[in-house]
Amino acid sequence: MLPLLFLTALLQAQPQPDPAQSQYTTHCAVCHGATAEGASGPDLTNPLWHRATSDAQLERIIREGIPNTPMPAFRDTVDIKAIAAHLRKLSTTAIQPANDLTTPPIQVTFDQLKNPPQDTWLSFSRDLGNQRFSPLKQINSTNVRSLVPAWSFQTGTPDGLQSTPLYVNGVLFLTTSWNHVFAIDARTGAELWHYRRRLPEKLKYCCGPVNRGIAILNDTIYLGTLDAHLVALNARDGRPRWDVEVGRVEDNVSITSPPLIVGNKVITGMAGGDYPSRGFIAAYDAATGKQLWRFHTIPGENEPHNNTWSGTSWKTGGAATWMNGAYDPALNLVYWGTGNPFPDYDGDARLRSNLYSDSVVALNADTGKLVWHYQYTPHDVWDYDGVNELLFIDDLLHNGQRVKALVHADRNGHFFALERATGRFLYAKPFVRVTWTKGFNPQGVPIIDPTKIPTYEGVEVCPGAAGGKEWNAMSYSPLTRYVYIPVIENCATFFNYGVEAKKKGLPPGPSGFRYLPGKAYGKVMAIKADDGSIAWESKTRTPMGTGMLATAGNLLFTGTGEGAFQAFDATKGAILWSYQTGSGIRAAPITFTLDNQQYIAIASGMSGAVAGYTGAGAPWMRHYRTGATLYVFRLFNPK
Repeated sequence: MLPLLFLTALLQAQPQPDPAQSQYTTHCAVCHGATAEGASGPDLTNPLWHRATSDAQLERIIREGIPNTPMPAFRDTVDIKAIAAHLRKLSTTAIQPANDLTTPPIQVTFDQLKNPPQDTWLSFSRDLGNQRFSPLKQINSTNVRSLVPAWSFQTGTPDGLQSTPLYVNGVLFLTTSWNHVFAIDARTGAELWHYRRRLPEKLKYCCGPVNRGIAILNDTIYLGTLDAHLVALNARDGRPRWDVEVGRVEDNVSITSPPLIVGNKVITGMAGGDYPSRGFIAAYDAATGKQLWRFHTIPGENEPHNNTWSGTSWKTGGAATWMNGAYDPALNLVYWGTGNPFPDYDGDARLRSNLYSDSVVALNADTGKLVWHYQYTPHDVWDYDGVNELLFIDDLLHNGQRVKALVHADRNGHFFALERATGRFLYAKPFVRVTWTKGFNPQGVPIIDPTKIPTYEGVEVCPGAAGGKEWNAMSYSPLTRYVYIPVIENCATFFNYGVEAKKKGLPPGPSGFRYLPGKAYGKVMAIKADDGSIAWESKTRTPMGTGMLATAGNLLFTGTGEGAFQAFDATKGAILWSYQTGSGIRAAPITFTLDNQQYIAIASGMSGAVAGYTGAGAPWMRHYRTGATLYVFRLFNPK
């Protein structure tokens, strides 16, 4: 037995618990991590943030919290000064950046979003009309073979990468699956800050926990989340400014794509149309997060076109708005594509045309009121969606007249052109094999082949449920007047074990689809905007699930599901350059200028779940599961 004096001395020699550390562990670690280096909440050790934050500001944040964010007000429940001092101490021992990087001033006006400077990439498609065309031409068809990697950034996040990054004043902003946001130094690839979203345990979403991008206005970044929130982040440090609930997880609502900035409004769609839900588009005040208007994509009782749904099917009929919109400042109209009706393949559960599913809706930007609509696929029973982007062409030549048009490559296999002001139908041309329709009447209504409606036994239809084109963005070059499309050639057998099958007492069977094995492939396709005819096409072994970028250097950049990042001659379609990223590509490239040098960036990383088709769904996308990485390229010798 040890002497009592020795035991006393031994106990006194043990380090005593730090009261500030104990308070931090109890009240703060659940969000910010045990060492304050970030978890679902921001990193509190970042020396850049500490240098920009005074003691008084830090204590005020702890005392009062941050309104409309998960950061609560602690008031007198903690020793505020002790925790603030503890965070200062942690900052001095945290891992420091390799060099003293700072996030430069970030300020993006709406005028810049309407007329983007040529050296930037300020929104999902660069411009508000989704052209994805860059006037940069330092990299061109004569020197693109000299393109080499400048650096790469590994996000360390799982489940693929579908995001289009933004580029502002030397900084790239990138989102990943599970609602991470990174700010990256564009010169070196070094991380400037990292935001992690704390998500609830119960989520319901289709086709992977993806995020396809963010929006920016002034010095604030706007992120839609898997738990259907809209979050405003400080672009300098990634800290939340406000956080509002757009929809409820319990109602099968999530957000996977970037918002649209219109003036002082942040406008967002929602995902969830493959479950019982009711689609909508909503606008929020960019400064405060206050909702300004909401438009439901399925009319309610006593509203026009509610009778296009049988019974009460409108209440949970889907028509989600899960991709990005477009905006015409001259008309003050917001355009948005809508998704499939629910249930997907059983039309007997929701008779009639089911407006405004599988449509484009044009809304007054100030009020959210419907101005016009056009439906691509009435009473969709093939899950064709209509959410693919709406691309503006101001001088489309139609019947000898110049028309301000929007064009759209739909999953139903047709390339559409509509007049922007009125929705007047100009043309619809198939760009893949199409069997579900026999054409269109003069008003643009498709003539559906009744033998292609899904049955209990199954019926073969082209295109299959992957569609002729997925959500991945096309682009347009005003120099060639071609629209460049990532194409999917596929057919499928569709089955309906629904209302009628159950009435007949048939044994349980599948509702859904089965791809025809060995028959799917892809194309990189150039379409003449004026008439929808094909200018050139380049066949790919796997279906195209990557976005496009056209540049004034007579180049078209895109990727493949097998990981190749490629440059095509935009006029002729020849492949001029290719780089293997090591993982399937589902994102779209961007380009920007830094220090008088042009760069090209692409996010690479794909898994079967992120691709949206698993199991028997799409064997061509099953094998590419490696890391989520942002690659940035430049010319080896730009001179």
